Amino acid sequence: MRAIGWILAVVGAFLIAAWGASWLILTQAAGWEFPVAFHGLGAGGFVLLGLWLFLDWGSLSALGKDQTVGRAFLSGLLVFVAAGLLIAVNVVGHRYDKRWDLTASKRFSLSDQTLTVTKGLTEKVEILAFFGRGSAEENNFRELLKGYLEASTLIEVNYYDPLSDNLIAEKEGITSLYGTVILRVGDREQRITSGFDEESVTNAIVKATTTTSHTLCAVTGHGEGGADDTGDPAGYGAALGKLTKQNYTVTATPLGSTQPKPEDCEVLLLAGPKTDLLPTELDRIAQYVAAGGKAVVMVDPLVTPNLAADLARYGVKVGNDVVIEADPYRQVAQGPSFLVLMDDSFGTHPITEKLTQPAILPLARSVGKGADIAGLTVTELAHSSDQSWGETNLADLATVPPNPDPGVDQVGKVPVMVAVEVTDPAAIAESSVVGAIPSVDSAPAIAAPPALLEKLEKKAGGKLVVIGDSDFATNQISANGSNLDLLLGSIGWMVDDKNQITIHADESKTGAITVGGLPALVVGLIAMLAVPGLAVLGAVGTFMSRRQR
Repeated sequence: MRAIGWILAVVGAFLIAAWGASWLILTQAAGWEFPVAFHGLGAGGFVLLGLWLFLDWGSLSALGKDQTVGRAFLSGLLVFVAAGLLIAVNVVGHRYDKRWDLTASKRFSLSDQTLTVTKGLTEKVEILAFFGRGSAEENNFRELLKGYLEASTLIEVNYYDPLSDNLIAEKEGITSLYGTVILRVGDREQRITSGFDEESVTNAIVKATTTTSHTLCAVTGHGEGGADDTGDPAGYGAALGKLTKQNYTVTATPLGSTQPKPEDCEVLLLAGPKTDLLPTELDRIAQYVAAGGKAVVMVDPLVTPNLAADLARYGVKVGNDVVIEADPYRQVAQGPSFLVLMDDSFGTHPITEKLTQPAILPLARSVGKGADIAGLTVTELAHSSDQSWGETNLADLATVPPNPDPGVDQVGKVPVMVAVEVTDPAAIAESSVVGAIPSVDSAPAIAAPPALLEKLEKKAGGKLVVIGDSDFATNQISANGSNLDLLLGSIGWMVDDKNQITIHADESKTGAITVGGLPALVVGLIAMLAVPGLAVLGAVGTFMSRRQR
């Protein structure tokens, strides 16, 4: 019976081991559902171990009285307890997975925009990732998707090798061996064939989950930067391209010959015109806003006096000045007119409340709240420091060091950005303001209504954002700080798109450490000489000490 008992013990242990191994391979490695029939392996193993204990209990009792066996049993018990604790820690860690990103660039943290999108999901998102097994692309994508899976339980991802899983790859039409990601929400599908970064994945989720599209009309004809131009430093293609990768369409609108309408243009963008607008063009913008339209106007200093003056009809005062920054902690090498807006520069508003990084305005004019107009709500969104001022002596600005004139210049916390909400469209004057920019005490002159101006039906809900600089959103500088978020947040506020009123993904987050000069030399010497040298000295010391014994 004893021999039979040991055979039962060996077979039982083997069955239990096979049951545990099959569970690990099928559920953890392959991601399959564990077959119920396989639980018979574990049950059979425990039954055989029980029979062994029953048949050979006498021999086991005798062994238990031996001290050597007792110590071995105690050691085995401790090993068993330690293994149980290790398994328990792994199970708890797997079920309640939590990551902490301690990198300075937050390389492994998702942007606020991605978190807003993922946490707002209401439908299941299925991701099929086709990468070479064990490739760098697959490893990087797995690391990225951990954040998405942690943020939402509605995201499911499965990984396939285009070669070994060729039947699935052929069914899904996968032809590339270098990576393809398919993202499905119901019957809607998006594919990613390059990049595989956070921006690409988030854009695909937005496109697949959002059925609403938005139209942005960029005004042309006055020297504005190209809305789709990514090569020219003065273009806006880099910033507006973020929108076109989601559910936005950007079209050009020649304001001189076209009356924009809210049903055709959700948002009208006037980005830094270099030549002034005609009175008819100014009236077309007013007709558009009074009909419920939304407009973003970026007006630079030293140009377009009629446009600056005309904004008074919306309760906005645009100064004929250049904002100068005297705070040494906010000055940069480019000069005192290079304005840096810190987190304490922004007001409480959906556009600016989430901004934490500085925004950089290379050359800005003051844009603040003007005369109160019933039916229009004007909110100042951003201002410079209390040591800044709006320099009005523009003729000598390039040759004479600027100094504030308290009697003329606006000194301290100069506003540079406002938002206007229209509750009563009748409050917007229908005819344009002409002439130079008015002084603080004078009111703008109103010209006679133009004869051939299309009248639109007035409707409340119009919005206007005016920013005293256009360079901050250009290809050359839009990637700095909160510049991109400032523009896209303004557009998102216009159309109530919470995916844009947030902090967007930072493409510069590489997590790389750059070391040069003397630090690089020191690190190299430590790696090549110090560490091996210490090992050699330790070995020599050990040899000498043993030789002396």
